[in-house]
Amino acid sequence: MSLFAMILWACLAVCLGGAAWRMARWLAPDTSLAVPGLPPSRALASLLRSLSWPKAFSAAPRVGLTFLVDILLQGHLLRKGSLWRWIMHFALFAGFSGLLFFHALDNFISRPFFPGYEPTLAPWQFLRNLFGAMAAMGLGIALCRRLFVRDMRRTSRFEDFFTLGLIGLIIASGFFLEGAKMVSPAAFDRMAADYSPTPDAADLTALRAFWATESGMVFPVDSLPREAVTPENLEKGREISEMSCVPCHSPPSSAFVSAPLSRLLAPAGAGLTHALWWVHVLGCLFALAWLPFGKLFHILSTPVGILLRGLDPGEEAARPNAAAPLARAVGLDACTHCGICSRHCSVLPSFLALGTPEILPSEKLLSMRRLAGKSGKLTPAALAAFSEGGFVCTECMRCTVVCPSRINLQDLWLVSKREAARLGHPELAVRLRSYGPEVWEKLARRARPVARTLAASPSLLDNPETFACCVQCSMCTGVCPIFRLPDIPAAEVDVSPHQLMNLVRMGLADHALAANFLWNCTTCYKCQEHCPQGIRVADVLYELRNLAHAKVEAAARAGLLDDLAARPQAKGDAP
Repeated sequence: MSLFAMILWACLAVCLGGAAWRMARWLAPDTSLAVPGLPPSRALASLLRSLSWPKAFSAAPRVGLTFLVDILLQGHLLRKGSLWRWIMHFALFAGFSGLLFFHALDNFISRPFFPGYEPTLAPWQFLRNLFGAMAAMGLGIALCRRLFVRDMRRTSRFEDFFTLGLIGLIIASGFFLEGAKMVSPAAFDRMAADYSPTPDAADLTALRAFWATESGMVFPVDSLPREAVTPENLEKGREISEMSCVPCHSPPSSAFVSAPLSRLLAPAGAGLTHALWWVHVLGCLFALAWLPFGKLFHILSTPVGILLRGLDPGEEAARPNAAAPLARAVGLDACTHCGICSRHCSVLPSFLALGTPEILPSEKLLSMRRLAGKSGKLTPAALAAFSEGGFVCTECMRCTVVCPSRINLQDLWLVSKREAARLGHPELAVRLRSYGPEVWEKLARRARPVARTLAASPSLLDNPETFACCVQCSMCTGVCPIFRLPDIPAAEVDVSPHQLMNLVRMGLADHALAANFLWNCTTCYKCQEHCPQGIRVADVLYELRNLAHAKVEAAARAGLLDDLAARPQAKGDAP
């Protein structure tokens, strides 16, 4: 077995084994993040049982249309009104598919189905360059978007550029390899030996003269002296070429990319054929082996996810279909990290202000992959950041609408919030309201540097003029909708707005932060609008919330709080 065959079979085994392992995880109950919900394996069984023959028969045309329009033609990108994205995706998909089926697998597809196929004949030589040019165009658009579109550049990672670089290496080495073959005397000698084992020396010299003149092939001086390039030899070489070479070789001009490269490579490129062949082959085989373990796996997972969505014609993210648990697991692998969702995210300003990457959908999905079923893959700090980013999400559904892979991101975010709460990271307000006054007092003692830093900025809480005009008239309490709700538990309205103002005015901010009402306030601004003294009541409540969050997060980052930020402490616990 040759070295090439050994590497090929090894890479193919890694690819098939990795793909099988990745797909098996789709059906594993601990990777679904389905809390609550069916494990994907049971969901798939339920889905198959629900597809009775009449339903399956009625669903077949819809699934077939989805496969044709959305997978083969990438039509869902056009429906979302993004022409450049469609050109990029379709050019990459169609270009690589054409190279795969009609070039890499030509012995299995082209030769059996197209009589007289030869890779050096037109139109195959032209089509190979066309498919390669399409892939190169899609790659160029993708690279420009990553480098020059600010929102795309913000979310780009090393893996994104590594993938684009690997694709570029495969395309460029393929073009240069074909161009080097066109001017390589070794390729000529090999073909001459295959088709004419005992050639006449004069005929071979004439043929060399013709190929050197017409195709730009570079021969050593000892095999083609200058004096051998005569009109008689050129005419004789043309006749020999028409009889022996034309049935298998078209003029190289049909290779509209490789032919100009061959002229640039001559004469130095003639000796690079062997090295370029290994670069091209090893690049392709590495991509094959790496496919199940990197973002290239979306080549398989994205079509599966689109077909699962196609089983239900509904587009509402809040209405997951019978295949939702399975589609959820597939969706974690279908993401291409294109950054479109983050670019259209409604809470992008929050990311710009807070700097937490997990606020952005594309970054949050990467954490979800590591989190899926095994929280040990995320450090406590990463888990806290993931929780914070998840609860900043407003569930506006924009990411699901614009996702080119048609991932039901809305469903994933809802599940991620439940999973974060299950792992001890409930919503921020739920965590902070569980801290009693003694916790805030302990924090004030241990985090004085943090408190001084927070107090450096202008603050309503530290300005005596904020409360100087308050006469405790309780007008703010009288208009508060929370206090007018029927049957509301007394514990939820433990402090009224005017009492909260009085606590802060008396320097009892720790008690104010521990009040349940502070976290139940809807911030409707009625209290502030109706205050006869013009006191900024709602703004004070906002500042108290921001102060609580900032003190906990800053103290946790400074290592002043053990695990207080990750482990809620019930009121009444010892500090």
